[in-house]
Amino acid sequence: MAVLVSDLVTQLDTNFRDSSTNSISAAERRQALTEATVWLMENTLNDHMINTYSLNYAYGVFYYKINSAIADFLEPSDLRRAEDKHTMAATRKSPRELAEDIANESSEFAFAIERKDGNTYAVINLTDSENIQQIATFDSTTSDGGTWAADTTNSDATNVAANTDTYKQGAGSLSFDLDVSQSGNNRATISGTTSSFDLSAYLDHGYFIFWMYIPDSTYTSSVTLYWGSDSSNYWSVTATTDAEGNAIADGWNKFSFAWADATKTSSPDESAIDYIRIDLNYTGSQGDDTGYLIDDLMISEPETLTFYYLTQAIGTDTNGTNLYAYAATTDIPYFSGVYDNYKFAVCHKAAEILFRAVGLQQDADYELMKANESLKSKKEIFPTSAVKEAKSFKVKQLNFNRRKY
Repeated sequence: MAVLVSDLVTQLDTNFRDSSTNSISAAERRQALTEATVWLMENTLNDHMINTYSLNYAYGVFYYKINSAIADFLEPSDLRRAEDKHTMAATRKSPRELAEDIANESSEFAFAIERKDGNTYAVINLTDSENIQQIATFDSTTSDGGTWAADTTNSDATNVAANTDTYKQGAGSLSFDLDVSQSGNNRATISGTTSSFDLSAYLDHGYFIFWMYIPDSTYTSSVTLYWGSDSSNYWSVTATTDAEGNAIADGWNKFSFAWADATKTSSPDESAIDYIRIDLNYTGSQGDDTGYLIDDLMISEPETLTFYYLTQAIGTDTNGTNLYAYAATTDIPYFSGVYDNYKFAVCHKAAEILFRAVGLQQDADYELMKANESLKSKKEIFPTSAVKEAKSFKVKQLNFNRRKY
């Protein structure tokens, strides 16, 4: 059994005792049903609203912007590992507390939802995750099994040196400057060789992660990472945002590069990776600048997590597209075929809205009473599925000997 908006309209007409459009148009009926469905959802928040999303978690990247990926997101319900790894439930925490956990290297599996600057982020801390391997420390110009140098012929990079004052990990970082008159290619290139790494286990699904300090990002357009056997045989991928999906900013930026998105050039050998190149790309308006830094290149084995969340979509159209307002009688409410009896609460609430619109307050009060009675019975059957933020006491400044990011 399933219901459509047309079925809701029929029930609403019965409650409203009028099927004509003399005083209430068809569009106004759909609007009342939209408002009533939202009322139902906000007052139930149960399993019938749950959708799932598969999220690739790469250790070292804690913030995941979900605006586009989960456009219908309302509130979280659960975060789960694969069935054979789901030995501990994820705790929902406040963004502030989880940020502190991450800084203190907590080993607790936890997540938070952080809303800021008009964006929504899933913040995840999972230390018992898949492999992570360091590729380059950038502690000095001769670290990591080779020599790091600027391409002073085809790029604007110059003055490559070790910086032991400002870095994210280890004993230092690699600094370089820009001389934009050096070449006409609008990029700064740093490259070098490293100890040979067998990255076969990460082929086509690993994530490379590193830090770059950009003193002024006004004209920075992207960063490109190359890795391979040599300068003729490599993979490459370009990032136009940081690892969180935000615009490249002044200061430290963490970048993430998915092997699955990379372009392959010639015949690199994933079992013998020892060539790394990093390009900082910018527009023609870029001027000379100093104080760029690179630090801590890692590769992470992603783990697929299943994110359970409460949808804010009230239903779908006939093509399965999420709806946030009913537009046609063929639209499908979110509860259709799942628990069709929600229609009684929805239609009583919609009738209340319409009666108030035409000034019949006594009839409106009666329909509101019937709506609340129907809602109460549903809430007694189906408990809420929204997971609240946990409050926990912990000793500050604990170090669990885990790598910081």
